[in-house]
Amino acid sequence: MKPINEQINPKFVIQARKLSQFNRLLQEILPPECRPHVEVANIRQQSLMLITDSPVWTTRLRQLSPKILAFIRDNIPDTQGIHHVQISTRYPAAKTAVAVTPDKKRMQNASTEKTQPAISQKTARLLSQSADSIQHHALKNALLKLARHAAKGSSNTQSGASDKTE
Repeated sequence: MKPINEQINPKFVIQARKLSQFNRLLQEILPPECRPHVEVANIRQQSLMLITDSPVWTTRLRQLSPKILAFIRDNIPDTQGIHHVQISTRYPAAKTAVAVTPDKKRMQNASTEKTQPAISQKTARLLSQSADSIQHHALKNALLKLARHAAKGSSNTQSGASDKTE
């Protein structure tokens, strides 16, 4: 059997190294609060494709895209062909909780309970941060109202969830 490095197409290795280099540069230019939420997905058809974990960060990066593009052009040779930064959101997979109890009836009740969709504390914080950077008064107030509502709702759901497990 051939060693793995002989089985991998060299073009893939080159592309992986290139993406890694772009990721490192991207982390240098981004504000610290953005860094954990963004990564380089690909370079295709004169576009640098970035992926974020939330629409809030997608919007924030769209505002930074001219700066990102200029920084990359200045710091990586042979990137003059990149003319556009394309940003999209990839939502993390939802985590599902499984009730583990010896009592079958209790497990059935737990699995048939309907849960209200709620905005997480993290999302509420991101909404508040976005509102801070918006000049439009009505939009800013709407985002802050959503963030407050989410904070109230998730604290109630969290306390309710802990009551059910005890």
